[in-house]
Amino acid sequence: MVDSLVLLQCLRELSNVGPPLWLTGGVAVDFLVGRWTRPHKDLDLVAFAPDRQLLETDLARHGLVLAQDGAWTTRWTVVDPAGEIEIVFVEPAEQRTGVLVIPSGDAHGGHPGRYPLAPDYLDPDRKAELGGVRFRVCSAEGEWLARIGGAALVPGRSLDPKIQHDVKLLEELVPESRRRALLRQREGLSFSTRREARAREPH
Repeated sequence: MVDSLVLLQCLRELSNVGPPLWLTGGVAVDFLVGRWTRPHKDLDLVAFAPDRQLLETDLARHGLVLAQDGAWTTRWTVVDPAGEIEIVFVEPAEQRTGVLVIPSGDAHGGHPGRYPLAPDYLDPDRKAELGGVRFRVCSAEGEWLARIGGAALVPGRSLDPKIQHDVKLLEELVPESRRRALLRQREGLSFSTRREARAREPH
């Protein structure tokens, strides 16, 4: 596990990177609730795919080393302070959000498809602060949806205790009526995505 002070120092360094980055995952949940609630092994971030080349150049300039390069996600090693960062790249979409695209034959074993993220998930003006560090953070609504739906993206993934922990905290931030509305909206998007996929299939 990575010390919280190390995570904060990494975020201070990343705040100087040009293309926008949003904090996601367990550290994002702690930023959203305003306190450390559990240990973390790394930092998870989201960025827009069109910024990928510029961002990777900028990260290398800040001393990060590319350890794993994938179609929709990359993993970086931080030398000083020592740590790891994973960045997921998404296509930009309307309402300050994006679409996660997992291609066929993905090396990470993810289910191929297009997965729309929640509206306003990537609001560039949304920031949260923890330990004196202020950073862009994904929405609580989008993080909640990602936790309960993430197990469906990668075979073998389940709602392990740390994910359940995050879900419980996020449900304190997102009212139940809003959670129900988000689930209905996601189901509608899933149906639309499946229909579009069928339309693209050769006849």
